[in-house]
Amino acid sequence: MKPAEFKRQYYPAIERVCAETGLNPLFVAAQAALESGWGDSAIGNNLFGITAGDKWAGKRQTVRTFEYFPDDRQGFRFERVYSITRASNGRFRYEVDREFRDYDTLEDGIRDHAKVLSAKRYASAMAYRNDVTRFAYEIAKAGYCTADPTTYADLISDIARMIERV
Repeated sequence: MKPAEFKRQYYPAIERVCAETGLNPLFVAAQAALESGWGDSAIGNNLFGITAGDKWAGKRQTVRTFEYFPDDRQGFRFERVYSITRASNGRFRYEVDREFRDYDTLEDGIRDHAKVLSAKRYASAMAYRNDVTRFAYEIAKAGYCTADPTTYADLISDIARMIERV
């Protein structure tokens, strides 16, 4: 999906939910675009790649995906590991099966994303919620994703600029 189509299809719902949650819709849209491959890899209205841990009681889907870690000793985290390879940046790329949350509606997925970001571990990031780049960096640093925080923030920032332009 192209940025203009992504914005047309998802941005209205993102804006509606962000009006309720106080999150920056441009950040939310950029993160959704990055995490879902511009909507092409959304998992059951889960635009954010939110995993289904032990406490998740809702629907779930198992998906083959990639995760990145600083070492090659994280295989125990996953039910199935297909490969572990060293990336050019020195980190390790894991190809694994992982369970993700599956939502009935797009709005449900966006609301749950806001709920995830309201967890204590991201509390210090909330001071930057209107600064797309810094907020992305802070949530990555707090463990939202397995990517390097600076790399993640730069990607979110670049995508946010693309969304703004269309």
